[in-house]
Amino acid sequence: MLKTLTMRLAALLVLSSLVLSACSSLGGPTPTEVEIVFDPAQIQTQEAASPQPTPTLRPTSTPTPVPTAPPTPTNTLDPYNTLIFEGIQLREQEQHDAALAKFSAAIQMDPGNPKGYIERGIQYSIMDRQDDAITDFNFAINFDPNSPEAYNARGIAWALKNQFAQAIKDYTKAIELDPEFPKPYTNRGYAYLQQKQIDEALADFTKFVELRPDDPEAYFNRGQAYLTAMQLLQNTEYVDLCIADFNQVIAMDSQNADSYFNRAACKLLKEDYTGAYEDLTLAIQNNPNDAKYYMLRASLYPIAGSFEEALNDLNKALEVTQDDEIRKEVEKAIKDLPAIPTPTPTQ
Repeated sequence: MLKTLTMRLAALLVLSSLVLSACSSLGGPTPTEVEIVFDPAQIQTQEAASPQPTPTLRPTSTPTPVPTAPPTPTNTLDPYNTLIFEGIQLREQEQHDAALAKFSAAIQMDPGNPKGYIERGIQYSIMDRQDDAITDFNFAINFDPNSPEAYNARGIAWALKNQFAQAIKDYTKAIELDPEFPKPYTNRGYAYLQQKQIDEALADFTKFVELRPDDPEAYFNRGQAYLTAMQLLQNTEYVDLCIADFNQVIAMDSQNADSYFNRAACKLLKEDYTGAYEDLTLAIQNNPNDAKYYMLRASLYPIAGSFEEALNDLNKALEVTQDDEIRKEVEKAIKDLPAIPTPTPTQ
């Protein structure tokens, strides 16, 4: 049935907020545009799920490090912190070259202050200049070897270079320096997943939940970790825990479209096609501009939904996507859709 499709789904889910929740740019989780392999005919087969590669971080589309807390703008802000504050504001406005210039000016003004190096390193990381970022974080650690923020940020840069063992070392050092600092736990958890250290990863995501029990992002990240773990292990042992986490996110934020999408993925693993269809409909209601929601809902035909509904979903996916690869997959799905056999009514 759909297990072949859905065991592959974890690689297609939005990993961005899981990956580096500490790194989403001054906001909540930002979905990553990911490659979607789409074949509605798979729901008619009984093929065993083929092993999937470990999901990898894509530096060009992965959320980047969250800055340290900006100074409060006041009339008495000193010139150094004024530059830092202005740089962070420019970063929020995605004026990255201008932000970089502000942080460089701050460093020139006070070359022994680690804050400027941390913020410029984060800016380099956002601009996918990871080696420059690591150099700046090295300077920050040299000036303040007890900065958990610097180690966490450097760990992110290593992760964006796919050097996960080195990233784990930096996240672990950040945790040693401040065990109550939540961000390195979720970052290290992601790195552990890349190393297929499932138990260690889930322990870190659970620690993040313990430190921030009122934060929906904590449950969202752990739910995605459960999905990724099930993909890596090729089984469904965490499916109920996965659903419970996305239930919690939705209870806190009923408009979180990706949580409905991810909960639908969990329900598919339980062969709850009606529940998955309903969740995908809710995802679309909350965010009608994400092609993957329509694509997955269309793939449930003919078990759930009609031919006309599936065709409408695929056409809508074509309308909203800007990704050429996704367009090719959708166009193929539209071509193949009439050939999908419909169930024979029983007497």
